[in-house]
Amino acid sequence: AYRELRLLEFEVMKLIHDAKQTQIVDATTISKVSINQFYGIEIDEFACEIAQLGMLLVKHQMDQLVSNWFGWNTIDFPIRDNPHIVQGNALRMDWAEIVPLDKLNLILGNPPFTGARIMTKAQKSDLELVFADTKNKGNLDYVTCWFKKASELMQGTTIRSAFVATNSISQGDQAGILGNELLNEGMEIDFAYRTFKWNNEARGKAAVHCVIIG
Repeated sequence: AYRELRLLEFEVMKLIHDAKQTQIVDATTISKVSINQFYGIEIDEFACEIAQLGMLLVKHQMDQLVSNWFGWNTIDFPIRDNPHIVQGNALRMDWAEIVPLDKLNLILGNPPFTGARIMTKAQKSDLELVFADTKNKGNLDYVTCWFKKASELMQGTTIRSAFVATNSISQGDQAGILGNELLNEGMEIDFAYRTFKWNNEARGKAAVHCVIIG
């Protein structure tokens, strides 16, 4: 997400500024996308460290790209900004304590796809906590918890959210159970991507069919 936003910003910068312009430009005042603006929650400690390191590496690559194009020195070294990736269970944390709501614009995620019938005891406990007063919550996939948490946080704000999810949440009983929860909290669907087969570079990847709902 950070890389794609930097690439979009780079295209805008090329429209505004001439390449190799001779005047000295403080690129840090021109680039508005910073890893300091990114907050995340990751349950696995090692993956949390990798996420932070990955963002720092991509930042350096993007700084090099901009520097090479314009002839500016935009390399941020020593690095002053850092992503805020917190280790913990996102379903048992107050997201407003991770990032101030007045600073939060978008909530994006690719939560676990565990189905309703194959959740671990700990995952079932998480779902019970998130959907405490919801009837038939036992039919919901684990991923629905993130939609519920986001909708509660979005109340009375201009925050928007989108998640990758198993396509089963848009079918049968789940669509009604989750849909009613979100509608009762004033949520509306801004956009949705129809079913597609999940694909990544990992070995032994699961044959999961997904949707994206915003």
